Amino acid sequence: MPVATTTEAGRAVASNARANKLARAREAADTTTPLETPIEETVTFTRGPARRPAPIVSDPCLQWSTGLPTADKRLYAGWLVEAGKHADLDDAMALTSFTPVAIKHGSGNVVTHWALPEASLFVVADGIQSMAEMRDTPDRYGVAFGWRVVEGRLQSVLRCRVFVQELLAVGYVSPLLLSVKSTLTGDLLNALMRHYQVLDSINPIRERAGKAPIAVPYYAVSVQLGAGAEVARGSGQTREIAPMVEVGARDKAYITAHWCKKAWVEAIEAMADDTITWSRAQSIRIASGETNEEAE
Repeated sequence: MPVATTTEAGRAVASNARANKLARAREAADTTTPLETPIEETVTFTRGPARRPAPIVSDPCLQWSTGLPTADKRLYAGWLVEAGKHADLDDAMALTSFTPVAIKHGSGNVVTHWALPEASLFVVADGIQSMAEMRDTPDRYGVAFGWRVVEGRLQSVLRCRVFVQELLAVGYVSPLLLSVKSTLTGDLLNALMRHYQVLDSINPIRERAGKAPIAVPYYAVSVQLGAGAEVARGSGQTREIAPMVEVGARDKAYITAHWCKKAWVEAIEAMADDTITWSRAQSIRIASGETNEEAE
């Protein structure tokens, strides 16, 4: 039987010593794990909770024209989406009744947009808050709102993510970023608040048909908005503008025509949580004076 050399015996002793040292270290570590003592007693944190990445929204921008001049010397009032920036959106627009319009901007540049004189919008939000409520609380339900200072004057800004029903109908299942400012924020909020009357009529209709009531989310029915009669706006030198107003009888036939389909519900609800988080962060950015270049 071979006899271990002095060197081999020394290595074995050293190896055993290291193994014993590691075992003791593991035992010591095990006795201090938070599993055997209340977690809150193991350490005191001076920061937290862990912050999460803010969702980034880069949807195509939907804006409102109060009466902009066109290249053929008309005035256009209605929704606008710039053409030539998103190929898939342009393809979908071409399948709808929406048509291009060349808008002449104050700079003299002529830019082609898609004109949406009336659009039916599913708002990605759990609900709508009043301007007073959003002034007094940072909480948001999916609609971003804030006041910023422009040339020494306060200006309100509202942004939200919407699905356009007319685009959904041709297979474009992606949101647009709706952005308005100044007095248009009040016009839009008023229209969105009146949408609750439509939602409140759903369960009575179901009851009369012998159906059980359901929990009706804000996006159950789209809001159809178009240009209203011109009104005078501005202090001192006023001008006539066309605000957005609700369009349609807003009755049972309206609800049926604007009801959110299953596939659309899934798309909206998949982004609802991220949109609510975004609306809070975006409201803070608006109030801090930062701007979203895509929505300006």
